Amino acid sequence: MLFLVILAVAGVATADDWQCTTSLGGNQQFGQCAHVDSCPYSYYVSNKCPSYGNDIKCCYNCHLGGCSTSGGGSTGGTSGTGSGSYGNVMEIDTTGASSQTASQDNIWYSGTSASHQLASNDLSRLNNYKTQIFEAANARNMDAAVIAAIISRESRAGAALASDGTGDHGNGYGLMQVDIRYHTPQGGPYSTTHMKQGTQILIDTINCVKRNHPDWTLNMALKGGISGYNAGCGNVQTYAGMDGGTTGEDYANDVVARAQWLKGQGF
Repeated sequence: MLFLVILAVAGVATADDWQCTTSLGGNQQFGQCAHVDSCPYSYYVSNKCPSYGNDIKCCYNCHLGGCSTSGGGSTGGTSGTGSGSYGNVMEIDTTGASSQTASQDNIWYSGTSASHQLASNDLSRLNNYKTQIFEAANARNMDAAVIAAIISRESRAGAALASDGTGDHGNGYGLMQVDIRYHTPQGGPYSTTHMKQGTQILIDTINCVKRNHPDWTLNMALKGGISGYNAGCGNVQTYAGMDGGTTGEDYANDVVARAQWLKGQGF
């Protein structure tokens, strides 16, 4: 009995919670039950730690240090968690990239594995903008992994941009490809200011989806907003069919899958 009390005080999981400890994250790390405030980069999922309360989730970044069931642990770095308040991308269902999208990198398969590979191919470039991504995430209270995933999808983290920072035949601007036909670009194409603008456009679209679908959960609205970032809020008619009409017919599903993988890479 004393041993269990000491463990509880130390903030270590006292229950088996095999649902968490036997599950692997996208970063190939096993889970550990931890308070959401102590999970580095907020890389966690719900419903795998039944022995604890709602604030204890299955965290896959505890190998970075700071995890505790009592909360108040490490944020995983000086940039902040960037987890946001628009839902939890780790809990969103996704079918991943279509074969059309995967073919960009000559990937012969589709699905979430293809999305993870596409994000992996962009990771070194994304890391070059990590500071700006977290600055924009913290300023807009948005998940840094979602911003990074959109940057990966929209511009391949800059690899698909022309020398002046434009793409999509000159209609898109910057890493997040702000459409200049509907928005006046702010900041340089690789700047925090640009990312803040792109993120605000995403938030406005999420809020539009919420108004159109008041019965949707936060996670559903987040996924809908991601889809609408590409094809417009009005295109998000149903949850199951939201990606119909988006580029590659997979936009939200691909971005969500990339974001889930990027959570395990420090975003």
